[in-house]
Amino acid sequence: MRASAILVLIAFIPFLARDARACSICGCDPSSGTLGLDRPSAGDMRLALEDRYLYKESGTGDAYEGERENRALFRFQYAPVNRLAVQVELPFYAWKTHLDASGVVDDRAHGLGDVLIGARYELLRMGGLMPRHVLALVGTIKTPSGANDRGTPGVIDEHKQLGTGTWDEQVGLWYTFGAFPTVAYAGVQARVNGTNGRGFHYGNALFATVGARRSFLESRRLYLSLDLQGRNAGYDHFADGSRDPDSGGFITYAAASAGLAITDSFLLQGSLQIPAFQALHGTQSEHPVAFVGLAYDFPL
Repeated sequence: MRASAILVLIAFIPFLARDARACSICGCDPSSGTLGLDRPSAGDMRLALEDRYLYKESGTGDAYEGERENRALFRFQYAPVNRLAVQVELPFYAWKTHLDASGVVDDRAHGLGDVLIGARYELLRMGGLMPRHVLALVGTIKTPSGANDRGTPGVIDEHKQLGTGTWDEQVGLWYTFGAFPTVAYAGVQARVNGTNGRGFHYGNALFATVGARRSFLESRRLYLSLDLQGRNAGYDHFADGSRDPDSGGFITYAAASAGLAITDSFLLQGSLQIPAFQALHGTQSEHPVAFVGLAYDFPL
């Protein structure tokens, strides 16, 4: 989940707010699909603040663990020309708690997560100022900026970290079809994760999204959107090559989003993801994920 005023966004078709996804067990949300659908107008800088809350569990018995977190995301986007947009995302955990096998909180942390750097380039743009067809290539790199050494030597839990300790890459394609005041869109992205200094590797993942958005009111300042989002992730692997049996798998989310342009440059938005179908490996529980955000555009 990330946007500007509705009229400006529609005029440049990639106006759709971020379709945020929960990650697999790692909790670092490295998918970063923002640039696939959302970008400022050419020559504008966008500053955005987003807050996410989630909780989830995995494993049974002595292998049980849970996670609760509230994460703020500061996003900076700039579009030097119509076809190109770049962005930097700075995640900051207001708090992140870990629950042990008895369900008791055994760790609390806060601080900077893994910074993401991305770019979006429109390979195809047909239909004039308000193009009906746009095909965009998106690339993202996640840096190992979040703390990944929390704990004591020999007893470091990967799921208590604020970052994965790896350089990860993601690439994807997004297509939008514009029929004012409605837009349909679809995207697919592949994420390849690195291996951290302890030899731990989060499973690579494939993401897909399909959805539609419509603007309302005479001013078109209100939008509503519905999405179906899917994620298929591989097992996480430990340093000895063994895999975490309670990691990865397939899940789909039904997501609803709404946004209201307070002014031509200031947008308030929110999103809710609800797990719709799960075929996850082992024992995992994913719950609804809520996002709220603000975005402001200004010319440079």
